[in-house]
Amino acid sequence: MDEEKLDTINTCKNCGNKFTGRFCNICGEKVYSRKDKKVWNLISEVTHFITHFEGTIFNTLRVLFTQPGKLSEDYCNGLRKKYFKPVSFFLLLVVIYLLFPVFEGLNQKLYYHMSNPGYGNFATEKIHNLEKISGLNFDQISVKFQAKGEKVSKFLLFLLLPVSALFLKLFLFSKNRLFFDHFIFATEINIIFLLWGFLLFPLILVVIEFFYKLFFGSYLSVTDSMTGILMYLAVSTYTAIAAKRFYSLKLWQAILLSFEFLVCYFIFIMVVYKFILFMLVFWQIS
Repeated sequence: MDEEKLDTINTCKNCGNKFTGRFCNICGEKVYSRKDKKVWNLISEVTHFITHFEGTIFNTLRVLFTQPGKLSEDYCNGLRKKYFKPVSFFLLLVVIYLLFPVFEGLNQKLYYHMSNPGYGNFATEKIHNLEKISGLNFDQISVKFQAKGEKVSKFLLFLLLPVSALFLKLFLFSKNRLFFDHFIFATEINIIFLLWGFLLFPLILVVIEFFYKLFFGSYLSVTDSMTGILMYLAVSTYTAIAAKRFYSLKLWQAILLSFEFLVCYFIFIMVVYKFILFMLVFWQIS
């Protein structure tokens, strides 16, 4: 808009508010002029978005890996502009994990569900009944289950945020923190869980296995239990350090919180999360 028209009263096309100037004082919608529609202006907006996106992403990653708990601390204290929003960052990681899976992660094959100590017998009965009704054999059902489960398991990751926040709220009830604060901290922990456990750690193992095969001529034997222990050990260490900062805890309190939180987190994933996953996928293939 030209400078001489800045005093013109405009009607916001987004919210209907009457205002003067280039931006609506209610919703922030901009009044576009012919100048704003030039190609160069479009290029400028794209460039600004990319540089801002890169800046916040790299700054967020730097703080996550060098100062556990600071992202949550700053965000809950209102210092937000320099960071990528935690929940949005978690959603971004889920999308990346969905597009470029390295490990199966939480999407386990059907026989793992049938051997689950919590609901394995129930799952086995369901599958045997499906074999009789559908006429499909176990291998055919397994293929269908795996195909459906890949996407369902990743979208179910969103459950981890409110559940983790609820655990923290219960463990730290005496701290009298808002559920919002626990939710943001839980999001940071789940970002590390997803970023380390299902993206970075698997890539590191792939590289190690490649060079091991190159130099020794055989494959490195890495069991699921070994990877699980290493993954949860890293997340529990991060949780303790982050909790010490965010909740102003003593070291022993932070370690205890980390242990309690990870135990409940592990039980939820191994029993509740996987049971929900099994039922959702079973419902789709039956």
